[in-house]
Amino acid sequence: MNHLQISTDPTLLGADLLPESLTTSPSVSTFLPEEDASTCLLLPETPSPPLDFSHPLTPSMGNATDNHVRDSVTGDDDQAAETSSSSGSSGIGMVAPVGAGAGNLFSHNSYQHLRKKSDVVKAGQDGSMHHAASLGIAVTKDMPGFVHWNWPLIRKCTFFVFLALIVAMVGIVVAMIATLPKSCNPPATWYKGSVFYEVFPASFQDTNDDGLGDIRGLIGRAEYFKTLGIGAVRLNSIFPSKHYPDHFQEVTSLLDVDEVLGKVEDVQKLAATLHERNISLVLDLPIHPFLEHLSPPTIDLDRLPNRTDGDMITSEFLRLSRSITTKPESGTVVSDVLRFWLTRTGVDGFYVKGLEHFADDPLLVENVKEWKYLLGPDRILMVGQKFVEQLPEHTVRDVLSQVDLVDVYLDVSNGTDGIASTVQDAIQGRLLRGVDHPWIHWSLGSVSERRLTSGLSPNATLAATLMELTLPGTPSIFYGDEISLEEANDPKGEHVDTQHLHHLAAMVWDSAQNQFTSRGSLPWLPRSASASLHHLDYVIEAIALRKRSPSIYQNAVVKEGQMLPNTDIKSNQNEILVIQRWYPRRNSFATVANLGPKRVSLDLTAMFYSGEIVAGSSLKHERVYFDRFEINPLETIVVKLHK
Repeated sequence: MNHLQISTDPTLLGADLLPESLTTSPSVSTFLPEEDASTCLLLPETPSPPLDFSHPLTPSMGNATDNHVRDSVTGDDDQAAETSSSSGSSGIGMVAPVGAGAGNLFSHNSYQHLRKKSDVVKAGQDGSMHHAASLGIAVTKDMPGFVHWNWPLIRKCTFFVFLALIVAMVGIVVAMIATLPKSCNPPATWYKGSVFYEVFPASFQDTNDDGLGDIRGLIGRAEYFKTLGIGAVRLNSIFPSKHYPDHFQEVTSLLDVDEVLGKVEDVQKLAATLHERNISLVLDLPIHPFLEHLSPPTIDLDRLPNRTDGDMITSEFLRLSRSITTKPESGTVVSDVLRFWLTRTGVDGFYVKGLEHFADDPLLVENVKEWKYLLGPDRILMVGQKFVEQLPEHTVRDVLSQVDLVDVYLDVSNGTDGIASTVQDAIQGRLLRGVDHPWIHWSLGSVSERRLTSGLSPNATLAATLMELTLPGTPSIFYGDEISLEEANDPKGEHVDTQHLHHLAAMVWDSAQNQFTSRGSLPWLPRSASASLHHLDYVIEAIALRKRSPSIYQNAVVKEGQMLPNTDIKSNQNEILVIQRWYPRRNSFATVANLGPKRVSLDLTAMFYSGEIVAGSSLKHERVYFDRFEINPLETIVVKLHK
């Protein structure tokens, strides 16, 4: 019973059992027609939804009894709708199914989770709709197929695929970062700025115990060349002579190797071994006094394509070039020699010696053009400074445009004044006038000059070598200068007849390595030469600095087609040589060389303020100030300047 004294027994709330007064809305008797219409929840012309309406996506909470009740009232839809439309907001007199539906809508337990496919009861064969046993979701034959997919497995696979993509992207980024270049220095051709190493083969390494070096000895020392960090090995005097090596200048053929040194195949193997280590091979070609005059060219350059690809040096190309001749019977020696060594050994260039004797030859320009055409852009043609100095003015540009390197000899015995004068003349003279002009090849020693240590301390060789390695162009180290090798000493006069070869002393190796030969004595030289092996570390350090610093390996700054110098000799007084090197947006370096016999303290604040020692001293990475810059005698120090 409620407060109106009306029974709440469900059995007594049926529409058939209640009196008419209770089933009629109070609004019928108490409200005016206008007021009754204004309180209606539905629009006048909007049909009321059926009482048993169930949204297809809303699970049903009814049971069999509820379904039966709804079926029983469907016949009275019209009456219920009419009664409902006229009823008031109090809701009194609504039939039981409506209350049941409202209970389903607002029940807290009306939402269920999807279950496995096996828990769903499929539609019957008669097409009637059934409900899942535990879901309350109607399943028909038209249910989408994705409902039955294995979603747990799909989620796992999707997760692992996503994770794999993330790992792959991270790996790609790491690989890109790892492969980025450590520096962004301006590139240079292999012979520009790199260090050459000149070797007299008979004095470098003996492999057959005859007391004379050979080509196979050079092959065995290939790792030594790589350790030095050089860019090319230059072989001096490998051709047959009347009595090699005593009279190596008296060449009898340019198409063979002296039997003391080996065979042409050995040169080929040496070139291949060096190429594996990114080192080139250059041959000295002494054409004077082997030739008395130049012969007409063998090819007509106007009928051949321009050489733009270095790989065009092939047997087929050389055969084609020989077939286009002006005078086949002329037998031009130099061109034939170039073809022979290019096809048989694969060398990377030639230093044609003795051209100063042909400076006025009318066929000079045509021959030089032909030689460079045969070599191509990736192989070098090298000449001496004396040849360039003796060229007539009207042929200088034509010749220099075909030449890659010009050898310039630095005479250290002339002191700092002589060195400064030679460097200034080379930089400001004919050589660096244009972009197409050759680079400078600096030499401190050669087979025709005495050792740097002759009459001086071994430290003089180290100081001069370090100074040379900071000059613009391509420096060259004569074998043994990296360890300050001294000339052979013959106090007993046992080798007076070969005294002119004493500066070509046998190479000295570390005690942990095999020596030059296992013989007790040499047939042509005394074995008394000494060396300072600890100097090698300083030289290797300076070469490495040069390779990574464009301020040093670049010979000039190319801007808008012009060659702007990047070298300045700041001072050359009192045996002190100060050289500054720079390059745009790179570090600047100062080389201070003391070629005098005393330790000095310098005040260079007018030039520089401070810097860091990077080569030439045991105080590496030390910060120095130039107000009290101290340097030992016969010492060269390279300083990276602070900006």
